[in-house]
Amino acid sequence: MPVRTLDHVNIRTPDVPGTAAFFRDLLGLKARSAPGAATMDQGCWMHDPAGHPIIHIGPVDAVYPSDDSFPFTPARGSAALHHVALECDDLPDMLERLARTGRLFVRKDYPPASLTQIFVEEVNGILLELNFRMGAQ
Repeated sequence: MPVRTLDHVNIRTPDVPGTAAFFRDLLGLKARSAPGAATMDQGCWMHDPAGHPIIHIGPVDAVYPSDDSFPFTPARGSAALHHVALECDDLPDMLERLARTGRLFVRKDYPPASLTQIFVEEVNGILLELNFRMGAQ
């Protein structure tokens, strides 16, 4: 099976610092600037005790690699969830599976995080980000 684990949850918010403070203060996660972000106000990743960035926080007006194909509409509550990311193996197999389904998807290579990403909507319209670590494909 190509899916190994849940990679992260992404939250797009008008208050990146306040959201980061919540996860830092309540859950004890460590905040670091997201790859490619000049400051934590432009993007913040919350890391678990093992150093994994499990919650990604970005401003609602940030440009994400999936936005051109899957436009984002800001919301509040559970609808503020932007996407669910899964860490995956075997990029060629996934590309073949997607080709067989005929489902629209977008591939983005993101060198700052050493990722190849596949963005695809599941049948209920939930955006999935399938992450393939460069070198582990």
